[in-house]
Amino acid sequence: AAALPRALPAAQIPQLPPRPKTAKELELDALITKRQEIIEKLKGKNPLVAEARKKVAGLVPSIRGAGASHTVKLASEAEHIEFSIATEAYTPKKEKELIKRLRGIRQELAKHKEIDDARKAVDTQRHALHAVVSDVRDLERELAEARSRCDIVYAEVLAERKSAYEQRQKNREERRHKQFVELQERVHEEKRKQHDDELKPYFKDYDDTVSMDEVVVIEKKEKKKEE
Repeated sequence: AAALPRALPAAQIPQLPPRPKTAKELELDALITKRQEIIEKLKGKNPLVAEARKKVAGLVPSIRGAGASHTVKLASEAEHIEFSIATEAYTPKKEKELIKRLRGIRQELAKHKEIDDARKAVDTQRHALHAVVSDVRDLERELAEARSRCDIVYAEVLAERKSAYEQRQKNREERRHKQFVELQERVHEEKRKQHDDELKPYFKDYDDTVSMDEVVVIEKKEKKKEE
């Protein structure tokens, strides 16, 4: 018995070239890449947030001792006066009063330098924490937008692929129908030819042309009838 052909190893099976991606598929790839980049940035921010919160938590007890509340209020008032002098148009008398009050506050704060320094350190760390948290919020908004856009484009890609699949199915059916019609026509033609070939022996060969002699005889017959 003849030996059966062996199956080709997987490595030797010819591979079809990859189908070129559509514009929508390329857009989806770009959105997925962007989404992942945002996620990686957020992961990088998490340790910074944790560290900033830890520093603030470590400094807060130092501004909760005796006189701490009063010191914090004085520092807040000093910042408000400094801002007002820099931005408001006061009369010389009013500005002189504010400067005098600011000088008195600073002298009072100097008596509680350790508490004031701790307050400044806490404020610095709180600003740093706020900046990091603000970055995180911005990234979270970008991530939400990227995810939403991914969902929209993914749905469009699915619809596009479904439409392409249905068109391929339609084309395949049309080709099959065309091949079926062509096959029917060939079979019909072959049957007709076979039928003609089967009847051919029963047909006599004859020449349907009329010779000159026959024409003369016909004319003579017609003249006799007229006479």
